[in-house]
Amino acid sequence: MEKASATTKSSALLVKASARHLRIAPRKIRLVTNLIKNLNVNDAMVQLQHLPKKAAPMVVRLVKSAIANAKNNFSLDPDHLFIKSITTDMGKAMKRYFPRARGSAFVIRRKMSHVNLVLEERKQGKAAKSRISLFKKKEEAAPENIDKIDATNKQEVKDAKKQFTVKTDEQRKMNTVANKRRLFNRKSGE
Repeated sequence: MEKASATTKSSALLVKASARHLRIAPRKIRLVTNLIKNLNVNDAMVQLQHLPKKAAPMVVRLVKSAIANAKNNFSLDPDHLFIKSITTDMGKAMKRYFPRARGSAFVIRRKMSHVNLVLEERKQGKAAKSRISLFKKKEEAAPENIDKIDATNKQEVKDAKKQFTVKTDEQRKMNTVANKRRLFNRKSGE
């Protein structure tokens, strides 16, 4: 059911493992696999063991298999392994039939999925990708903090307030009128 291989790409060893014909829909298993992308395998295992989803034990088994392959076949340290990519693909769909009115039948498709996992060894010297860095933005003054700024320069405070403009009642009213106009145009086919 699970398969492993390794490739070298630009001096980094990639360990691949896959689980095929899992009896769960790909849409449901993607909820789990998207959580552990770019994580250290130890962090991913902790995340998966506390997840109340049917797909979690299946992915745990795949990650354990990939770790064991990396350790035994390629002598890699499990503490330096990261999940480089994990993809979920649609497998075959088993067709089942459910009886309906007047002798007809309704087709039920029991979907299967294939999960492909790629682990990469990263040394501690290299900066590890973290999920948080994807969502960080530049530090900006929040609208609540504008009044609390201890700025010696009043121009900085004015510039900060300009960034966070509040719409007046008249502007809000114009927006609602414009939205109603758009809605009417859509219904009439224009």
